[in-house]
Amino acid sequence: MFPSLGYQGFRTAPILSGWVQLRERWVLWWNGREVVSLTPDRAGGLRMTLNVLKMWQTRSVRVVSLRQGKRFAERWCAARLYPHLPLREAVIRLTENTPIKPTEPLPGLPPTREQLQQALRLAEATAAAASRVREALEPRLP
Repeated sequence: MFPSLGYQGFRTAPILSGWVQLRERWVLWWNGREVVSLTPDRAGGLRMTLNVLKMWQTRSVRVVSLRQGKRFAERWCAARLYPHLPLREAVIRLTENTPIKPTEPLPGLPPTREQLQQALRLAEATAAAASRVREALEPRLP
């Protein structure tokens, strides 16, 4: 179904992390999720939507500047996502811009005895069918 060369699974792009600008919007990514969104407001400021782990932790507030919004969002999210770390370390870990590389798929189990026997029978049948096709395609002398 999928070509065997080049197919590496569903998630082949690196997972975003840290602050990313998408057109006029600034987004804070954590663990492949968008946790903060800063969008321009009609009044000249910014509308900040904070969405961390649970529905009741979602907040939507208005901020005056991008700097203020980023600073508030970093601290608010860091306190909820890394409660076991000091705030400064949590903010550093949250705003890290290095993309997370997708993990390699786990190795498969070794084939069972039945699977090996089936593969052997299939290889023998394929060889026999190929030889019959070759014989049929050979030119015949009158």
